[in-house]
This record gives sequence, structure tokens and C-alpha cells, in this order.
Amino acid sequence: MRLTLPLAALGLLLPSLRANYAEEAYAATFKLHNVALNGTCSLYRRPAPDEAIYLVTTQHQMEGAKGDTCMVVLREPQPDGSYKRNDFPIVIRKDGKPTWVRHPKLDLAVLKLMTPPKGTYATLPTSEIADDARLAAAKPAIGSPFLLLSFPHGIESVRAGFPVARQAIFAAPPRLSSTAYPTFFADVHASPGDSGGPGFIEGANGRPLIVGMCFERENHDEKVKTELTNGIIKHPLYLANFIHGRYLLETIEAAAR
Repeated sequence: MRLTLPLAALGLLLPSLRANYAEEAYAATFKLHNVALNGTCSLYRRPAPDEAIYLVTTQHQMEGAKGDTCMVVLREPQPDGSYKRNDFPIVIRKDGKPTWVRHPKLDLAVLKLMTPPKGTYATLPTSEIADDARLAAAKPAIGSPFLLLSFPHGIESVRAGFPVARQAIFAAPPRLSSTAYPTFFADVHASPGDSGGPGFIEGANGRPLIVGMCFERENHDEKVKTELTNGIIKHPLYLANFIHGRYLLETIEAAAR
């Protein structure tokens, strides 16, 4: 069964009301894993007549995943109000070749799912990803807050595959030219598992606006040398790096072609 109503996907059955912007983004964010991968992805849809679903995550996660399949953890509502995990397999390689499309310069990958997942899930329309015009209209500024959805260290907020929501702030001006500056820093305690997580604000008409995707955390690397060994100590700077939404849109369009 395919559910595209985020409220139903979350179990918040409020008659005649749609989910708020955070709930809609939350419902379309999923855990992505296999034996060598524990990360985050989001699902998007293009305008009709395209009926495919587009999975967006980082290139390094797809590249590092072993084997030909990964699992997207769907969340199945149960009659008693609980949720059950539903690991839906997706093919990431065929005959040893990637089935996803990567951005030529950025750590970004999009997998076009021609067959919709079997189970309950939600998607976001690509119109809710910020291109330069939508970002300018929303007017975020340095220091403005936004939300990050992810699975830090694989942690789930509810043990049925629900992501964790954390608050971040723009640590660099978000409306600089995305051509000149395709990524931006955010002040958030980034962790492994955040890669692929969407960052978003409230956009027009109470809808989510995806401003970017987390792809790495920033550390200060300190070289240490002793009599017996050499090594590097990584000191977290509590910063994460995000790819501008514009490039998510471009890569989804490339996957569609």
C-alpha cells in the first residue's frame, strides 16, 4: 500500500488538517542501511506524469555500501497505535555497476525507483526543494535556525525507524551564490549517520522547504607523534557541511533523464 499523506504515515489522524511543515519532512525521511552502511535518505517525487520515486542521499554512502542492495526502513502503522519496521530492499548495483546517478562534483547521489516501495511511506514534491529563487523568497540569514533530520550513529527516535530531529543554525550566509559556493556550514553537533539528512525550514504556505542535505561533519585533525606510534586525533568542531538544495534538484532531474 502506498500512502502519500504524511499525517497518515505518522499516525496523526487529525480530520481535515494536513501535517505541519516539520511533520511532512519527517514522514519522507528514512533510515538507509546494509552491512556496511548506516545513514539517512529522503524520498521525492517529480510532477506528473512521472510516477517514479527518487531516493536522495550521499555518494559516499552509496559507494561504501557493500553488495547490490540496501534497505530503506519503512514504518508500518499497527492497529494498536504502534509501528512495525519494514525493511524494503532497493537495488544499488547491477552487474557491478551503480544504479544511482551521482553529481559530477558533489557528494550527492540519486536513485530512481521505478517500482514504488511496498509499504507505507511518504514523499515530498520536488517543488519543496529550495532552488535559488525559493531560497531567496524564504530569506534565511546567517544565524537563522533550521531543522536536521537524520539517524546519528544509527539512533532512531522511536525504535521503528523514525528519524531524530535536531535544531541547527546557518553558520555561514545561506544566500550567497550557490554557483560560487555550492555548500554551506551549519552549527549542529554532527555525527556519523547524519549524511543524507535533509535540512529544512518553513517555506511558503506552511510547507517544508528543503534548504540542503548534510554530507559531512567538520573536525580539527591533530597529528600526534610518540616514541611508539604516530596518529591523528579528530577534534569535533560541532559543524556540519550541507549541499545546497539547488543541486539536489539538478541531480534528481539528471536521474529522471
